[in-house]
Amino acid sequence: MFNDIIKSIIKLSGGSADKINLEDFMEEISHSFMGTPWNYWMGVKIVKTPLDMMILQEIIFEKKPETIIECGTLYGGSAFYMAHLMDLMNINGKIITIDTEEFPTIPHLENGLINMGGKMVNVEYKLYQPLPTHPKIKYLHSDCLSAEIPRQTGKTMVILDCDHSAEHVYKELEKFSALVSIGQYIIVEDTDAPDRKNGPAFAVERFLKSHKNFKVDKSREKFGVSSNLGGYLLRIL
Repeated sequence: MFNDIIKSIIKLSGGSADKINLEDFMEEISHSFMGTPWNYWMGVKIVKTPLDMMILQEIIFEKKPETIIECGTLYGGSAFYMAHLMDLMNINGKIITIDTEEFPTIPHLENGLINMGGKMVNVEYKLYQPLPTHPKIKYLHSDCLSAEIPRQTGKTMVILDCDHSAEHVYKELEKFSALVSIGQYIIVEDTDAPDRKNGPAFAVERFLKSHKNFKVDKSREKFGVSSNLGGYLLRIL
């Protein structure tokens, strides 16, 4: 188990795994991977941990989805990432990504030399970047729950990563789970949110009680560090 590896690392570094809460420790690592520093894919900000990105790559390679529906575009980095994965894997597919924001931009702090009065001066400035474009990406500017998505042909998977309140995620699960093909996933992101009773984890628990055609795939948690623990839901029926 990856947790055993982490314990060994702590011990080898002079610490004691018995004196820490390993679950909290792994959660802090996950949050650090995701936001400090920011992660980028081909220059576009992507708010995912590198290990979850690796798991997503493995899922797309193994399952070959022809349509991926993403709730929560934000900066467009994850859609851009998945579109490139499809290119690399020769999957003739598409990414439908949904967000209420039509033209989100990403401010980057940059340092550069500028000629001012014949003197080169180092200045800090902001660089704004529009949503990335790719022939496989279709942007829908709508609330996820009211978005009109025609039933897809071929293999479809879904990723939920917008409003993380328990009630909203549960409604998303009810709406989008029907679109997921047998053998594909609906991935509920940020199930590691500290307030489990009001977050995605609670919505997943509630959903699974009445939807026996889905199960949590623990094999996708092999690294132990993930924002989606308990959130990789595989459709089995």
